Amino acid sequence: ETMIGFGTTIGPFIGGLLFEYGGFCLPFATCGILLLFCGCLAYLVLDPREEEKAAAEEEEKGPAVAGSFRILLSTPVMLLACLVTVVTGMSTQWYQPSLEPYVRTQFGMSPFQASLLFIIDGGTYALVTPIIGKLLDKGLDCRVVLVFGSGIICFGYLLLAPAPPFLFAPSLVQIGVGAGVHGVGMAMNFIGTLTLMTQESGRKSSDCEQIQGMVTSIWITCESLGGFIGAAAGGAAYDKLGWSSSCVMVAGCQTVAMVLVVS
Repeated sequence: ETMIGFGTTIGPFIGGLLFEYGGFCLPFATCGILLLFCGCLAYLVLDPREEEKAAAEEEEKGPAVAGSFRILLSTPVMLLACLVTVVTGMSTQWYQPSLEPYVRTQFGMSPFQASLLFIIDGGTYALVTPIIGKLLDKGLDCRVVLVFGSGIICFGYLLLAPAPPFLFAPSLVQIGVGAGVHGVGMAMNFIGTLTLMTQESGRKSSDCEQIQGMVTSIWITCESLGGFIGAAAGGAAYDKLGWSSSCVMVAGCQTVAMVLVVS
């Protein structure tokens, strides 16, 4: 997650710079070439003998069927973690389609200048994620992290709007601070939900690689679903309601998630 945060930090800057000087196709071509290069590195670095060894051990001991998705999703705690992950995923993508046109019309910024604003939440996320992970390792309750994380995201979106209690004129400083606050809440909720899911799965099934893989797949599915909903709904809300009202909608969703965690 920290590496994703760093990628999210430098991606908008490099993409905006390439678009500014090379047009629409250059950022996509550059990203595709880099991905192919990473695939080649993975082929050279990863050792296939590890998989062969694991397959031989499984054949010797017999396949271990330690759990199922139905069992993992049968507890309220797991469902709550899924819901918070979806809602947080919505918040991460909500202003992706609308922030650039908003700051362009509101402040007269160029596409490259607007892309710099996307660095803020990703950079904050990358910095805060290992801190939250360390605190959770030390025994901090996941539910406490989720309550504060949802509250911080709500606070950040009210600041982005701006909406009560932030009754002041929109500014770039306000946008930047709101995005940074949002990044802190993202780190708390994403790491908190993944940790809570892992802990809950350990109570329901044996702690093995199969279960860990299933839990991770559930978490990624919820994050992706939230991102899809957020990008689609965020763009539609911006078109129909405007910037401020669309931000208030996310703040409301996070408030509901916070109440559910507390209850």
